[in-house]
Amino acid sequence: MIQTDMEMDTEKTIVAIELASSKVSGVAGQRQPDGSMKVLAYASVPSQSCIRYGAVYNLDRTANAIANVITRLDAMLSTKIERVYIGYNARTLRSMSCQVERAFDEDTVISQQIIDDMFSECDMEEREGYLSLLLESQEYVVDGRHMPETDPMGVACRRISGNYMKVLLGQQVAEYMAQCFGMASVQILDGFVSAVAQADVILSDEDRQQGCALVDYGADTTTVSVYRGGMLRFLRVIPLGSSLITRDLVQILKIDEDQAESLKCRYGLYNLKQENDPEAQILVGDRSFKLSEIGDIIGARNEEIVRNIMARIKDSGYEDVLFAGLVLTGGGSRLQGLQQVLTKLMPKMRVPRFVTQPDGFTWVEPSWNSNDGSQMGLLSVLTKGCENCCDMPLPKMDDIERLTSENQDKVSMGSLFTFDGESAQEERDRQEQERIQAARAEAEAQTAASADSQEKQENEKPQGGKKRKNSFMSFLKGIVEKGEEFLDE
Repeated sequence: MIQTDMEMDTEKTIVAIELASSKVSGVAGQRQPDGSMKVLAYASVPSQSCIRYGAVYNLDRTANAIANVITRLDAMLSTKIERVYIGYNARTLRSMSCQVERAFDEDTVISQQIIDDMFSECDMEEREGYLSLLLESQEYVVDGRHMPETDPMGVACRRISGNYMKVLLGQQVAEYMAQCFGMASVQILDGFVSAVAQADVILSDEDRQQGCALVDYGADTTTVSVYRGGMLRFLRVIPLGSSLITRDLVQILKIDEDQAESLKCRYGLYNLKQENDPEAQILVGDRSFKLSEIGDIIGARNEEIVRNIMARIKDSGYEDVLFAGLVLTGGGSRLQGLQQVLTKLMPKMRVPRFVTQPDGFTWVEPSWNSNDGSQMGLLSVLTKGCENCCDMPLPKMDDIERLTSENQDKVSMGSLFTFDGESAQEERDRQEQERIQAARAEAEAQTAASADSQEKQENEKPQGGKKRKNSFMSFLKGIVEKGEEFLDE
């Protein structure tokens, strides 16, 4: 019996990992015949001690966190995960517009070769300290006409100017991230800008065409992506997030972090509530606080974040033409009263829409679906996967379903290091070198295969003026080619 492509996809287990400021998280799923994604397992470990503003600063701890997440997923699935897709988002992530021109001595018909050459020239332009990980063509201006074109193929002209959008990431951020996965012996199949992956899942064609601002209100960072005319026009990461609200409560009220987080989630922007009683009080531990005081603290920091969002939207130059309005996601978007603040501070903008869970997902264990918006990036990256990430077949579905989120914490934790501790330095170094050599050999083979597959897919895409390139695997291949010098530095 011949299997269809869709049936074969249901046998592939796709795994996505995201390195975020609050946690390193991983999810495994399978694409269903109806196109939906079935989530089989989810695991996370705290990352506050190793990742800040989305960027790795402690490589050992981050690698250990990745290994722990993979070990948890392995145990839940009763299989071995060898490869993953990753999503990235960090303070240094940003968009940049660039332009390439061609002039001709006589009327020349725009050919595919001209389009490809212009795209390649833009791709080769570098910005010091940054890597270009995504490049997309936008419009072309032909002979200075006021109406730009997205596909000028076949048009005769003497001058053409192509506008392009690049998404850049700090070079050190990208290299540290890749190095951590190498240290954890996990092969990366491909990487995606989390914010762009979210847009592909959340936004409709109408949203993109009419213009909207997609805002991911995270823990340490808030990402603003602006779309107009069907395309990404602007992307910035603000180094502010909902964890700052928690820290303010800790410092001002002199309470612990768990208490502060609970107050933030429970009361939010309390002072905006119509039933607000300014004299109402609450007991926290053995101390009493006015709810209005708590609301003031939360409101002040949240307004700072919202005003920064407004500033970035204004910087995009599309502030007045975002007719589809704001689309909010991320853990911080669950803050009570946030919609009222956004409506008040941005009265000309359409009423904001909140998205905390992607469409087209089913869950083996409902309690894994927290529906708080904090995993939108991770789940969006999962939808990008197309290759199997596990070497061994999965057990029957009913065996997986018996493992719940309540008992997943009982799964043994993985470790990057030996149980003998730091004193066994020579043994650790020897084992690490052996592991690096084995991981490098496998990485070289699999990265080359992935790059060949990606190149083949690029070549099979429809030709024309609209072009897009994800350069993550090219960057990763460069790291592998650096070899021991990079991995051992």
